[in-house]
Amino acid sequence: MDKGNKIALITGATSGIGKAIALELSQWRLNVFIVARDEDKAKTTIKEIEEKTGNRPAYFIGDLECQRAIPVLAQIIKEKLQRLDILILNAGAVFTNRATTVEGIERSMALNHFAPIHLTSELMPLLKDSRPCRVINVSAGAHLLSPVDLEDFNFELNFGGVKAYARSKMSAIMGFYEFASQYPENDIQFLSLHPGVIGTSFSKNNGKLYSFFMSIFRLIMRSPASGAAPVVHLALSPDLAGKSGLYFNRFKETKSHALTYDKAFKQKVWDLTWQKIKEITE
Repeated sequence: MDKGNKIALITGATSGIGKAIALELSQWRLNVFIVARDEDKAKTTIKEIEEKTGNRPAYFIGDLECQRAIPVLAQIIKEKLQRLDILILNAGAVFTNRATTVEGIERSMALNHFAPIHLTSELMPLLKDSRPCRVINVSAGAHLLSPVDLEDFNFELNFGGVKAYARSKMSAIMGFYEFASQYPENDIQFLSLHPGVIGTSFSKNNGKLYSFFMSIFRLIMRSPASGAAPVVHLALSPDLAGKSGLYFNRFKETKSHALTYDKAFKQKVWDLTWQKIKEITE
């Protein structure tokens, strides 16, 4: 992929892997835009990246847990950007206690599944005008831990933090497989990956005990820069041109959970997702 004048948009880029991705792409001299919920953090991130690379990204502010806010955010992005060559959907979190958004969606599902699917759909006109382009879904190997339960999609019956995280990530993978099937020409590429087990702060709001154990596990985890490397590879590598609907374990193409390839099941997850989005936004 020719990197000259390419435009990249990254969600969840004020810390961790997302920030490292933004830094790396800025070093490659791409035109980088980030999506953040907190404007102060966005400004701090922009300043830091500019100081390190000489390349100044720009930012958009939006709450990705809110489905009503996503079309508004997407409209602002479409008005600002003439094209979008690389969309990296990195924003995500794990929550140890069940809570719902103001719209009634369990927070793991809202941020890790609904948000990337909804935002990608809203930005599709821009992506179509930018072909060839790539959409990268930053997923997790944890999706293998617990298959999606269609009868308890919103975790109203049985909640567990790891379970919710796993199922939300698995749901998103299926969503991006569905996107790939809708664009078989592969000039809009949809790629998902597990970036590795990374020591970041994405679980920092889950209490002192959880944070304590995470601080210990971080000693054996990869750095955010290491986690960013395979994402940047998927975004830029010319070897991946024309490939879509794939899942990677870091740099290596591999298989996601067997259930993600079940067409009937995948369609049910897609339908449940869009039924809820339409209930909220229409």
